Amino acid sequence: MDTVKILDRLVQAKGVTGFERTGITQTVEELFREFTRDFAGAKVWTDVNGNAFASVGESGPTVMIMAHMDEVGMTVTKIEDNGMLRIDSVAGVDPRVLPGSRVRVCGKQELMGVVGAVPPHLTASKDKAYKWDELSVDLGLSKERAGELVSIGDRVTFWPERVLELKNGFVSSKTLDDRALVAAELYCLELLKKRRFDCRVVMVASVDEEHSGLGATTGAWSVKPDMAIVMDVTFGKSACCPDCFDMDKIALGVGPNIHPKMFQMLRDAADSARIGWEYEPVMGATGTDATDVQVSGAGVPCGLVSPPLKYMHTTAETIKTETLLSCGRVCAEFITALGGDWRDKLCLD
Repeated sequence: MDTVKILDRLVQAKGVTGFERTGITQTVEELFREFTRDFAGAKVWTDVNGNAFASVGESGPTVMIMAHMDEVGMTVTKIEDNGMLRIDSVAGVDPRVLPGSRVRVCGKQELMGVVGAVPPHLTASKDKAYKWDELSVDLGLSKERAGELVSIGDRVTFWPERVLELKNGFVSSKTLDDRALVAAELYCLELLKKRRFDCRVVMVASVDEEHSGLGATTGAWSVKPDMAIVMDVTFGKSACCPDCFDMDKIALGVGPNIHPKMFQMLRDAADSARIGWEYEPVMGATGTDATDVQVSGAGVPCGLVSPPLKYMHTTAETIKTETLLSCGRVCAEFITALGGDWRDKLCLD
């Protein structure tokens, strides 16, 4: 699998939380269905909320692996008399990262804009952080033309640059949270083509994780898994965050949102595959789809696998491709190791 090529297509697709299925160009859902057919000959389908599914295997327990397809973004709140657009956050964009940025406005056609703000020369405080009401998107259009092409409520994304390949296996882009883990699902499927396993595996690219967990709740209800692995990014170590997670190791969640036996099986799978890992203790909700999957139906035993990511929710999210692929590998190892005694493995002592 050409990881960078797959990532490149995934991150450039539109999919702001709550609007994953709308747009002129190809959506993440359509890409997921295309890729899963190509990689594994899987059975693929979607649901009414926009979740995309791909299943392989026919018998045994159902293992659900989930990564979310939605991205943080913005929405148009007003068109000013000069044609400028006012915007606000959809699920987690920090206005401090926006001044001078290029953005994509998803109106009747895709439009490139730039985010402008009052120049620092004209502000009283030189270290003042901009707020939303001090930012606007300049399309270079009059109010009349902007009103023809853009409506209140249209979504705005970071501009979809090509994935930037850095040194030592690092890549940088917008929206690697969590499109990178959709790519890890594809890698897991590719590995499973060459392995024997005794379970039904359902990959899910979920919607609305950044806002409400809608996709996780309804997706898990639909699949009714016997167990689930959620894959989502965690915070990677950098000069800005020296106490965060090692970029060369995956993180395995542990805490009340995680089933203890799922953690143990994932830990054993990582050790078996010689994949370096760290504990990620979370003493409450993990802030991932695992929060909602765990309490779906009668309850789902959940595990959480995370590659560290630097500069989350910016245009320069950065990840190490080998660590990303390790997430897919540990899932494949987990699936391969399941046998007829899977109920005993999940039984709490």
